[in-house]
Amino acid sequence: MLTLLKKCQLNQQIRPIDFHFAKFMAELGADNLMQLAAALTSQQLGGGHICLPIDKMGGLFHQHCLQLALDSQQESERLNVSCIFHDQQQAHYQLNESLCCGDDAPLRLQYSALFMARYAEFEQLISDKLLQPIPIQVDVASKGYLEKLFTPQYGFIWDAWQTDTHQSIQMLCEKYLDVVDSTSVDWSAVTQCFHHAGSAKDLVLLESLIPNKVRCDWQKISAALALTSARCIISGGPGTGKTTTVVKLLALLLNAQPDLMIKMVAPTGKAAARLTESITNALEELDLGNLMDGQKAPNIPTDASTIHRLLGVRNNSAHFRHHAGNQLTLDLLLVDEASMVDLPLMAKLLSALPDHARLILLGDKDQLASVEAGAVLGDICSFIELGYSQQKAQQLAELTGFDCLLSQGKHAQATMSDNLCLLRKSYRFDQFSGIGYLASAVNKGGVTAAKLSALCEQYDDLAYYANDADNAADFERLVVEGYKPYLSELCVIHQGNRDKAKTLLNAFNDFKILCATREQEWGVDTLNHRCEKLLQKAGLLMRRFDMTQTWYVGRPVMVTENSYHLGLFNGDIGLCLEDEHGQLRVYFVMPDGSVSDFQPSRLPAHQTVFAMTVHKSQGSEFKHTLLALPDYALPVMNRELIYTGITRAKKRLTLIADLALVASSVRNRASRNSRLTERLSAH
Repeated sequence: MLTLLKKCQLNQQIRPIDFHFAKFMAELGADNLMQLAAALTSQQLGGGHICLPIDKMGGLFHQHCLQLALDSQQESERLNVSCIFHDQQQAHYQLNESLCCGDDAPLRLQYSALFMARYAEFEQLISDKLLQPIPIQVDVASKGYLEKLFTPQYGFIWDAWQTDTHQSIQMLCEKYLDVVDSTSVDWSAVTQCFHHAGSAKDLVLLESLIPNKVRCDWQKISAALALTSARCIISGGPGTGKTTTVVKLLALLLNAQPDLMIKMVAPTGKAAARLTESITNALEELDLGNLMDGQKAPNIPTDASTIHRLLGVRNNSAHFRHHAGNQLTLDLLLVDEASMVDLPLMAKLLSALPDHARLILLGDKDQLASVEAGAVLGDICSFIELGYSQQKAQQLAELTGFDCLLSQGKHAQATMSDNLCLLRKSYRFDQFSGIGYLASAVNKGGVTAAKLSALCEQYDDLAYYANDADNAADFERLVVEGYKPYLSELCVIHQGNRDKAKTLLNAFNDFKILCATREQEWGVDTLNHRCEKLLQKAGLLMRRFDMTQTWYVGRPVMVTENSYHLGLFNGDIGLCLEDEHGQLRVYFVMPDGSVSDFQPSRLPAHQTVFAMTVHKSQGSEFKHTLLALPDYALPVMNRELIYTGITRAKKRLTLIADLALVASSVRNRASRNSRLTERLSAH
């Protein structure tokens, strides 16, 4: 078996670490089947999978033999592992009996799948923590405050009505008041209310004409869920109001418990900075004191940090200062961009969570999973379709007044679904937004090349160019137009204008090129090089720049490895600028909004970032996103990647791609093998 696996390694079908793990197991006395299982389990982990399902061993073995021009059936019989094809029950039994598999062994066989031991422990820890029974007392005043915080925005409805008084009033109300039972509404009375109204204040009559019992506001439901559950997972796409909802629910919790210690984190520095900015902006827009009977607005925290910073990094160690034996000091932990958190990091975070503490996870279940192993948020959110238990549905209906929840009570016993809420409506994209329509169509899998082309023709915020030589001039124009605003404002940075560095970084981040891969023609490396040449040709990169120099004024870089002592983390983006002494420095906006600068030579591993992968773009948004995809099929081209790329765009999306290939890629779903859902179901 080791001879065959060595051939696979030399042919780059498996990694050296996969082969050496199998060799290590052989030294422990593992038979051929266990050696094969060890190599495949390690290989699958490298591909983001948490485990190796026994029923997939045969298919993987066949693929490896095929690439070596070997007959997989003959090889399996020669190596005495044919049970992976003909008798999986025997394979399961044989693996389970091995001394290399068990509680004190390197591998675990659980739920008909093989795990690296610590990954099985990570999954079980997450499951135990999420389903840990924690009694929750709901403050009696919460229902009234919940009602005030989520009062319909009649001013917004009035403005929408005034833009077109000939539009359907019923459709307007169904959209903005979340009407789910239209048959119980007297629409003639509602129409009269609109026609007799002289201002937004007059629309308050709609409270009695369209009462809560015929409505279903999922933002309000998610806040009620957080009030009643120690574990609350809220999933929603861009513009569904996750941040606004969180600010309101934190206000509710702080109103009942003013000394509640809250910590907010995100997986990367840029995601933490964006969370800080979003919370700050939401607080400025919401008049919480007025919404809560004129009371003093709760002191909602605005500073978010990275998960690594919260847990406390130790130099030259994979272990954190905070863990199960030295837990965090907090009462509520809010994790944003939870889809980006891999299984090991989520396990370490939850192990450091005190037993009494609340947990709120925010994210978009339909985005790409984490770069490293696992799809934690996706696995958790797979329970959403189950609906709430009868007890939870009744509790939420009483708090919100939404009778629609009573029909959600589909089962008697509480499950993981009682901790979940899906925000279904985007407030960012209106009926004139092609970005929102395209994202929804891709997410549902219902796109063809013809439909994609028609959408790009129909909507002003969408544009499309084929990725061929005929459109090279269009690509050049888009790059120059996209990056000219920040490059034309480059200046010397000194103590009196350090905020200018932040302004320049914000301007740089208004436009971004996203790619599916790093290599090849439409990959990050090639496009970054093309951008540098195009911008130099346009006269926008001149100072201290020629094609032999690495550093130049205006160079954007992205950190690709963590540097705990510098406070820089994988994914952080900085800008090379000149200081008052004529020296080049690289400026970063830190999670707290401050500006830090470093000598280029001190930076950890980094790369130029005019273009970046879609994976690296998670946690970011850009006014104009240029999604450049290859014209050939790749395993990474799937629905989740394309949806994530589309939803990075706030105002404008340009697609450079083969539309037929995009349509076929949307039918390709990304999936990662794990058993977290089984563990959560087993409780």
